[in-house]
Amino acid sequence: MPWLKNGGSQSDFPVIGTDFYPTILDFANIDALSEQHIDGISLKPILEGKKMDVVRPLFWHYPHYGNQGGNPSSIIREENWKLIHYWEDGSEELYNLANDAAEQSNVIEQYPDIAKKLSKKLHGWLREVGANMPAKDPEYNVELAQKRHNRIVNESWPALEAQRLEFLAKDFEPNEDWWGSKVTRD
Repeated sequence: MPWLKNGGSQSDFPVIGTDFYPTILDFANIDALSEQHIDGISLKPILEGKKMDVVRPLFWHYPHYGNQGGNPSSIIREENWKLIHYWEDGSEELYNLANDAAEQSNVIEQYPDIAKKLSKKLHGWLREVGANMPAKDPEYNVELAQKRHNRIVNESWPALEAQRLEFLAKDFEPNEDWWGSKVTRD
C-alpha cells in the first residue's frame, strides 16, 4: 500500500485469510460487528510498519477433498508448532516450523505432549465454532488413497508448478483466456 509510506518493511508475523476483513474495516474506520467478525485481527499496525505483540493460534478447517490434492483435515499453528489432523484415518502430523519451514520432518513421535496439547486445543476450537465435520467415507480405501496421493504429488503438483512458473515468466502476456479454464479429472 504505497500511501502508507512504511519504507517497504517486512514482517514475519503469522497471518491468515480471516485477518483481511478486520483489516479492511480498520482502514475504513468501521467497527467490527461481533456477529460478523469472530476470527481474525486487524493487520493495520503491520502495514504501517509497526510490530504486533499478539500471540495467537491460527486454525484451518478443510473438511473435504480439494481439486489440487487437499485431504479432509484440520490444522492448528501455535508459535512455531503446526499440527495437522487428517479426518479419513484420524492420523496427525506435527512440525516444528522454526527448524523445518518446508514441513519435511514429522516430529510427532519426538514431541507427543506438544501434539496432545495442540490436538486438544484444535478439537476444542472446532467445537467452539460449530465447524461442519466431515462424514466417514464407508468406501474409503487406503490403497486407493495412496495411489491418489502419489498421482497428485508426482503429476498434478509438478504440472501446477510449471503453470505457475509460466505465469511468472518475464515474457508472459495474458490474453482473454489466460486462466486456461478446463475441466479437471480427479
